[in-house]
Amino acid sequence: MAASLKGFVAPLNSTGEASLYGPPPWNFAGRSLNLVADCNQAEIVKLVPAPLEPIAGAPVRFTIHELVCDIGLGADFAARHPERTLVREAVVALAVKFEGVEGFYDPFLYCDSDAEIAVGREMFGWPQLGASIWLTPPDPINGVTEGNRMTGKVSRLGAPVFHISMEVAEKNESAKNLPSFSTFYTMRILPNPETGSRKVEIFQSHMENIVIHDPKYGAGKLDVMAPELCALQASPTGPARCNAIRWTKNISTCIHSQNLAILEPL
Repeated sequence: MAASLKGFVAPLNSTGEASLYGPPPWNFAGRSLNLVADCNQAEIVKLVPAPLEPIAGAPVRFTIHELVCDIGLGADFAARHPERTLVREAVVALAVKFEGVEGFYDPFLYCDSDAEIAVGREMFGWPQLGASIWLTPPDPINGVTEGNRMTGKVSRLGAPVFHISMEVAEKNESAKNLPSFSTFYTMRILPNPETGSRKVEIFQSHMENIVIHDPKYGAGKLDVMAPELCALQASPTGPARCNAIRWTKNISTCIHSQNLAILEPL
């Protein structure tokens, strides 16, 4: 590669500032709204790739994040470039385990940041798709208080994906039988442009520096509209939580790899 080309990933230029994103670690901070719903266990099994195993009877977590992410370029870069580092994500997470280590596997993930989508698909295997995402902001003076209504909505290609809504209550209605927000599993699929075959890799990632701040709970309502999600037959209600959150995503470990021919199923 020419010595004049700098940066972590394409596009490269003489300063390196053109790169879409930088190397790990990536630091995230912002707000989250999530709801936990009972779903069709047979459909969950169909979505989990080997060697991961679904946790029997566990519900599915639907989450919407509104975040600042430094995209691997540091806090000062994030502060100077909000146009590149403000990001929203919507995640459908299944509870799984591998060799006794519990975590989440996300078969569907929606995002409004090209850097997030690119690094997710290219580097780690997060199955991110472009989407428009909205989340009710907290009161700028009082924050989130009892009786507040919090709502998150996701839309893709002009059609709704899912909506979450909760009214904050005094009672803690947190979900049971779910892993903590720490370990995640992803599946990266790399097509070979010469043969059309694919390399499939499963990665294990451990989030670091996790802070969940000022959690508020309440009964939640879930509306699922996207065709890819309807098969889960998610319950329309479930325990919900909103909170501030911070974490660091670092490098991952490959726990499984295989090669597949064109359209060969997993």
